[in-house]
Amino acid sequence: MASPVRTLLRRVANKLAAPYVGELSTRIDQMRAEIRDLTIMRSDVELGELRRMQLMLRHLDDEATENRRRLYELRSSEEYELAFSEPEPLVSFIVPTHTRFEALRDVSLPSILGQTHANVEVLVIGDCSPPETAEAIAAIGDPRVRYYNRTVRGPYPEDKSVRWYMLGSPPFNDALSLLRGRWVAAMGDDDAVRPEFVERVLAAAQEGRYENCYGRLRVNYRGGDVFELGSFPPKKGEFLTQAALYHSGLRYFQMSLADPLFQEPNDWSLCRRMMDAGVRFGMIDAVVCDKHESRYESHSDWGVHGIPQVD
Repeated sequence: MASPVRTLLRRVANKLAAPYVGELSTRIDQMRAEIRDLTIMRSDVELGELRRMQLMLRHLDDEATENRRRLYELRSSEEYELAFSEPEPLVSFIVPTHTRFEALRDVSLPSILGQTHANVEVLVIGDCSPPETAEAIAAIGDPRVRYYNRTVRGPYPEDKSVRWYMLGSPPFNDALSLLRGRWVAAMGDDDAVRPEFVERVLAAAQEGRYENCYGRLRVNYRGGDVFELGSFPPKKGEFLTQAALYHSGLRYFQMSLADPLFQEPNDWSLCRRMMDAGVRFGMIDAVVCDKHESRYESHSDWGVHGIPQVD
């Protein structure tokens, strides 16, 4: 048991030390707050540095300087002028596909082959597609359709949450080396272009000397909801390749296999890189293509996906 003297001394010490203890506690709280602020600042700096490095890596992948040089060379070539001067130029449609051979046969190909501008060719590139795809194309029996099937699918990321950013990119790139047209159109295997798509967009492109010209796209959802996309100038989520024609001299712009790394849809990545290089864009204010979206009830369920897609 403490003696009365010790108890009294302890009380006196505590009373004398109280102001210093309170001050010390306040100072500790201040130091903790400063450490917390420094930690946040460090995190912000690190995030900013990571973002800067990401932009640098994307810039290297974009090859913007080389793309501008190629564009300037293209504009001085005979090939460039023919796309604008020929009255009925050949238009090449690229259609990547995987397993949706019924939609390809019943939706996409009939809409392309039924164009009022009849001078078209269709390059269907199978992404390691089943035999039914060749059978579906043979059933149509139109010599304007050429089919090439890849023996290996992809490559695509194993992570399905980012795979959609580049679905269809490898077969699309293969088709670029095979096309013969003056103009290029890219289609999904379950999308349908309006009958006057080529006629209207091509006329606007030739008149305005646009190197990439596009219209509006209507998304028809499974639940009956309808949503239109398309604005000028192009912006993410409003530019879709199915509604566009572009000069075939620009086929050196390939779909980038790095798009999933930057979480950028392949159609927008292609458009953005063209804009960065100085490609001339134009737009007509008309719906020229329909996308029949069977996987989602409405636009809020869908979001903005990379197009063309291959399931």
